[in-house]
Amino acid sequence: MFSQTVEYALRAMVQLASEAPAASTTKQIAKKTKVPSAYLAKVLQSMRRAGLINSRRGVGGGVTLALEPEQVSLLDVIDAVEPLKRSGGKSRKAPTPLQRTLDDALAQVRTTFAAASLADMLPKKRRSRKRAAPKRKGAVGRRKQAS
Repeated sequence: MFSQTVEYALRAMVQLASEAPAASTTKQIAKKTKVPSAYLAKVLQSMRRAGLINSRRGVGGGVTLALEPEQVSLLDVIDAVEPLKRSGGKSRKAPTPLQRTLDDALAQVRTTFAAASLADMLPKKRRSRKRAAPKRKGAVGRRKQAS
């Protein structure tokens, strides 16, 4: 159901959340997540464009989350690389039962991923060490949520 790119993005972001607020290099993330380094670099570019991570080159640089792990939903990560949406077909005045079923299923999947944060993917010990940040609503940055 999900592409390898989406899985790699999720793995990388959960790894960054587990190390937050410390910075990690692309090579460190690649090794810990078992994602090819060159592929990961491209995935991280999408995360940076979406405002989910910060990156800095050079000594003392690396990649960090731009927000607290509690503030980044799995849907934010997925939408940064491959937005969850139905393919655009010809619209009809009245949706068919099939179209309504597909729309409902997509809405449920989006709701499930929107409700789960990166912090929720961490072991309980790690979650309790982080300070609590308020949950935010909506997507990060200028992205619009697709329906």
